[in-house]
Amino acid sequence: MSKPYKFIKILPYAPFNYGNKEKFSGKIKLKITVKTPLHISSGRITEKNGKLYKDFIKYNGIPIIPGTSLKGCVRAIAEAVSNSCANVDDKNRLEVCKIDDKNDCIICQTFGYASDEKARKSRVIFSDFKMKNLKLEYINFPRFFTPRENCYLKNNKYKGYKFYYNCDEQEKGFVGVEVAPRGSEFEGEIIYNDLTQEQLNLLCFSLGLSGDIYLKLGYGKPAYYGTVEVTAIDDGGKYSNYARDYENISSNDIKQNIKSLKEIYGKDKMLKNSQWKLVGKTKSY
Repeated sequence: MSKPYKFIKILPYAPFNYGNKEKFSGKIKLKITVKTPLHISSGRITEKNGKLYKDFIKYNGIPIIPGTSLKGCVRAIAEAVSNSCANVDDKNRLEVCKIDDKNDCIICQTFGYASDEKARKSRVIFSDFKMKNLKLEYINFPRFFTPRENCYLKNNKYKGYKFYYNCDEQEKGFVGVEVAPRGSEFEGEIIYNDLTQEQLNLLCFSLGLSGDIYLKLGYGKPAYYGTVEVTAIDDGGKYSNYARDYENISSNDIKQNIKSLKEIYGKDKMLKNSQWKLVGKTKSY
């Protein structure tokens, strides 16, 4: 292993027949526990002891994980373990979905989409997640650079979905950032409306409620920052069971992608040491 990430193949598109199935609505209260320091930028800079730091995002002075940050992570996982409308040949992932309950894929039916010509409302609403202990720290991240597009391509086709490994050791550098340290907790909720059982199972699995994967949020993923654990609060195990049901009932190709995801995000697969290498006088990957 030389890179801090791995690609999971894009599965072929398949329509999801939303039609005449029983629908469920409800609310999932969630706790997010930080496993490696987490930074989600506000876009502002703070001066601390004569050094400049990128601010952690806050609302009314309280650090938060925006619902959009968690939704983006969960959607990416859900796409990787379902027959979504992603296309290995084209950047336009929505060309086959046309707001049609018989032919749109399960991802668009669940999380919605928007383009210049059409839009589908999401059936899942993510609240912002508020920090419980209200304690942030200042550390130094490495400097990151925008990857070249061809690193995502092989024979002019997308290699797949890119996921970063989790690791106990984080790389350091000279870019000052404000972080939620290990052990920090955030709480919020998800409201879902008119989901079929399969959609609800997929949502719960992609949140990590099966209990065997960590998620990645925020800035600094290549240096192993932003590892979090998501758990349901006072659900009696219902949503954890839904997450496991998705894996157990899925087709063989989806099961294979779930297996690949767990090789990267699995709690028992967390690396002990960074895979960055020394190149000249600088560590990189």
